[in-house]
Amino acid sequence: MRSRRLIQIRRIREWLALCAAIALIPWTIYLGLTLPQSYTAQHWQATWVGFDVLLLTFMMATAVLGFTHHHLLTLFAFATGVLLVCDAWFDVLTARRGDFVVSVLAAGLGELPLAAVLIGGTLRIVRLQGPPSSRPWWPFPLRQRAVVARPGRSGRFVRRTRAGSLTSRAADE
Repeated sequence: MRSRRLIQIRRIREWLALCAAIALIPWTIYLGLTLPQSYTAQHWQATWVGFDVLLLTFMMATAVLGFTHHHLLTLFAFATGVLLVCDAWFDVLTARRGDFVVSVLAAGLGELPLAAVLIGGTLRIVRLQGPPSSRPWWPFPLRQRAVVARPGRSGRFVRRTRAGSLTSRAADE
């Protein structure tokens, strides 16, 4: 059983995240209306090289943690995937006309598929390793799939469970 203190801390974090998301809505609208169409940035090279060094560091950490089967792999793989999505976004949106096609190809054929593998794999690992919960992780109700019964090779009825594994009726009794 969780202590009241841990439950209170979790609730505070949930409300902080919700309030921050709500506060971001008017800020985003304000930026959309007031930012100039073009802007000369200071430290442009340091920004791009620094971001790529950060991305490289996370990619290397993800690889090392994967090879060593470390429990922090899921955290680093997810963060690396998010960094790849951010990199693709900014590469495409800041590309000059002559570099636009190369940026789109790099994002579509390299960065985004790798990000999908890293983020999707992480979510699958977390789902499989997590403890069973009485409360679903998705806050909105989903339609339940019906259990399908069909005869198996041995003539016994076999049904497919929600997870997709096959079980025999005898095993359930």
